[in-house]
Amino acid sequence: MPPRNYKESASEPESTRNNNSSNVASSSKTSQKAKNQAALQAQQMFLSKHINSNGPNDKPKVHPLDFESFDDSTLMRYSEKYGLNVPIPESVNFDILNSEIGKKTYSKRSKSRQNINRVSKPELAAHLKNHFMSLPSKENEIITGFLYKLKHEDSEFRLKFN
Repeated sequence: MPPRNYKESASEPESTRNNNSSNVASSSKTSQKAKNQAALQAQQMFLSKHINSNGPNDKPKVHPLDFESFDDSTLMRYSEKYGLNVPIPESVNFDILNSEIGKKTYSKRSKSRQNINRVSKPELAAHLKNHFMSLPSKENEIITGFLYKLKHEDSEFRLKFN
């Protein structure tokens, strides 16, 4: 240990000693700034991923014209609504019944099963998409309905008698 009255040599000026302490302070400020920026980026990524999440049942939005992503029941409801005479899409049960073991079951052998013709889901989706795209659109009704919904977005339907 240096003696009590020891002063650093005259070759090392006082400003250098102050600069060393300020470098330590500035480097800690820089590292703190970097930590804050990293934390902010992580928070923004987390929020962008989960801000619209409804929990574990949250599903990504389906593109409206991607008919293959809809389930079979939705496709069949669409075909029933518009009165399309389309066969029922094939399902996993249909594949099981067509297997070697499935061919020996009563369900496969029954005559009612043999009369039902089936199509694959992509074929059904393509057929329904073609039907949807060929439907005429009434632009005036679409625009009017859209504007009405915007105007009365938060209000409930009220019947007024004057």
